[in-house]
Amino acid sequence: MNLTPHEVLGRWLLTTLGEMSGAGSKQAVLRRMRDRYGSQLTDTDLLPQPSNGEIKWENRTAWQRNRMVKAGLLKPFKTYGDPWALTEAGWDEYRALSVQDR
Repeated sequence: MNLTPHEVLGRWLLTTLGEMSGAGSKQAVLRRMRDRYGSQLTDTDLLPQPSNGEIKWENRTAWQRNRMVKAGLLKPFKTYGDPWALTEAGWDEYRALSVQDR
């Protein structure tokens, strides 16, 4: 089973959120990630989760988002439907990634 590592999904998530002015709905963020990075996803990433039918890379990105909230890079949800959003530390990390990618 060859899955894209959580760390890579996290970098993609930070980059995507930075390009979206720091925030977006889960659906919008995942759609933009798929548009930009979809060719780099593995065949296994594109399979549904047996437990809930969600696509594996999307499910793993949501779990990575939770880890990034705990690390202080993304804002926690206050109410249902809140956007995924960068914190100041997340913006700093995004800027650092942007410099690396040049």
